[in-house]
Amino acid sequence: PQILEDEYGGWLSPRIIEDFTAYADVCFREFGDRVASWTTVNEPNIGMMASYDVGIFPPGCCSDPFGATKCTAGDSSVEPYIAAHNTLLAHASVASLYREKYQVSG
Repeated sequence: PQILEDEYGGWLSPRIIEDFTAYADVCFREFGDRVASWTTVNEPNIGMMASYDVGIFPPGCCSDPFGATKCTAGDSSVEPYIAAHNTLLAHASVASLYREKYQVSG
């Protein structure tokens, strides 16, 4: 959500790992009895490149000459990699939470 981007930088901040894990915890708790299969982030490489490299997905960060649009903020040489790194760490945190707290043994 935009508020996380505005508050502390969204996927560029390691804080997103804790927030994403808390969000997933609520989803698992509230909807777990109705969801058979879970996924964390669909195509994280595409999302992060489109968001922080070429700037066509929110938050629209990029830098010349990489941007598909005239971006006013961002650094396409490092931000996509930082965001992807935090995305993968968030995925790992959520997968661990699910295995430890919600996965049915059997």
